[in-house]
Amino acid sequence: MNELTLRQLEYFVAVAETQSITAAAQRSHVSQAAVSLAITELEKLLGITLTIRRRAKGVTLTAEGRQILVEARNILEQCDQLFDHAQKARKQLTGTLHIGCFRTLSMHVVPHVMEWFAEYHPQVKVVIHEGNGEDIQERMLAGQLAASVIYEAQLLEGCYALLIKDQQRSALLPADHPLASHQEVSLAQLAQHPAVLLDETPSLERTLNEFNKRSLEPKVLLRTRSVQTAQNIIGRGLAYGILMAQPSHSPEGKPLVGRPISDQLPRNALMLSLPPGYSTAKTQALGKCLSELAQ
Repeated sequence: MNELTLRQLEYFVAVAETQSITAAAQRSHVSQAAVSLAITELEKLLGITLTIRRRAKGVTLTAEGRQILVEARNILEQCDQLFDHAQKARKQLTGTLHIGCFRTLSMHVVPHVMEWFAEYHPQVKVVIHEGNGEDIQERMLAGQLAASVIYEAQLLEGCYALLIKDQQRSALLPADHPLASHQEVSLAQLAQHPAVLLDETPSLERTLNEFNKRSLEPKVLLRTRSVQTAQNIIGRGLAYGILMAQPSHSPEGKPLVGRPISDQLPRNALMLSLPPGYSTAKTQALGKCLSELAQ
């Protein structure tokens, strides 16, 4: 064996992502033996150990394997770009697009992205990876994802950011809340009432810091990582929330009222995070897709 093949790299990436020879074989529609042989041949060709294979414990990458994974993904992405450019004359994109999405944004972003690509680029397979802002961007910088949809406050150093929508947090209230009749509300006014806070980084820290800066302490009824749970708590009249989304009704169908916060809260825009210097036809299409979401 003296030639490196794209198939070897594809199987290696599949093993790295699934942490399993069996799962990688199933994903690649080949036998386990074919995947195992390809990894062994790749290791012999490169002269290094890429994986640690333990019976019943799956597969983990060595330090060298993690470094090679980034390069392998870059090579495969460059091959995808060749097809992208070849298809561009026909305005068709092909291949797979792995997108990270901050989990609380998923219910707003993912349906639009899936529908948009199905309509305009049906030959692109969109794969969504939900998680917190830091994790999905680190996976992106490691070469596992092409882009990440996040809030501005979550942007990691070293990532390139594309502004999608300029926005900031507002108060979300039950329709019959004492402050619902106000055109805008202050943190001092909100601090007099029970609150449900989103327990996500850095949202929770930023919210508490805004109260602390004004020598205020919110009356926290509940902390939750679920936006839907927070909206239902608000809809039932148990608390208010400080959230990005301002729906007219909770998931349970209870009426909600959004009000601007009069205090000067930091902007927290919707952003598309990309690896530095990284752009493909598919990520450019993603940017166009998200710009339409913001309209």
